Amino acid sequence: MTCENEGAGTLYGIGVGPGDPELITLKAVSVLGQVDRVFTASTSETEESLAGRIAAPHVREGVEVRKLVFPMTVDGRRLEAAWLKNAVTVAEVLDAGLSAAFLTLGDCLTYSTYAYLLRYLMDIRPSARVVSVPGIASYQLAAARLNRPLVLGRENLTIFGGGKMGEGFDALCRASDNMVIMKPYRDMAEAIGRLRAMGLAGKAALCANLSLGGELIIDGLDGGFAEPAGYFSLLLVNKRDGGL
Repeated sequence: MTCENEGAGTLYGIGVGPGDPELITLKAVSVLGQVDRVFTASTSETEESLAGRIAAPHVREGVEVRKLVFPMTVDGRRLEAAWLKNAVTVAEVLDAGLSAAFLTLGDCLTYSTYAYLLRYLMDIRPSARVVSVPGIASYQLAAARLNRPLVLGRENLTIFGGGKMGEGFDALCRASDNMVIMKPYRDMAEAIGRLRAMGLAGKAALCANLSLGGELIIDGLDGGFAEPAGYFSLLLVNKRDGGL
């Protein structure tokens, strides 16, 4: 990416993986050992950044780590104001000729806060130098925990958010060989109910808090589930017989 301001720094969007400190990539570690600033995302000033905790051993001593607050809200104006404010903060660091890393759990471009920050940063600094460093996504760890291929042969894989129930949800499930339903925590019971109605609950696995403590894996959901899954949850559905 060409930058008109040759004195500006580079932003690195870094996916630090799904939570296991050993699943951060060598590329991410290399970048963290070189940048001048590190940004983490949080829903409040007091909340700890899990991505920051994972990255901490690889950040150079003395480098400032700054928390950027992205509120958990459906208020579009509050969200846009926060995204813009945080993009301006990052832009000011780059304008000073410093390099910076923005950390996110999982992969940096899959349902990630970084993706929103990137969009707003490019709006206000179209020529900014940006390098996105991919990370291992939570659904990849879920498949590994279950020893279950995400796709085989000519199968397809559909990844979608679980926040919207309805006919669209059903249509995606019917059209897909394999599904990853990300963060359906608010509508988990309805999602499982819809899978059950389509005869897919027995082929679904619920995975939550993988490698984050309090890990929960329920393979086969014909009987539903009794424990709250929480924010870091997903459903993995494979239609193939036997799962493998």
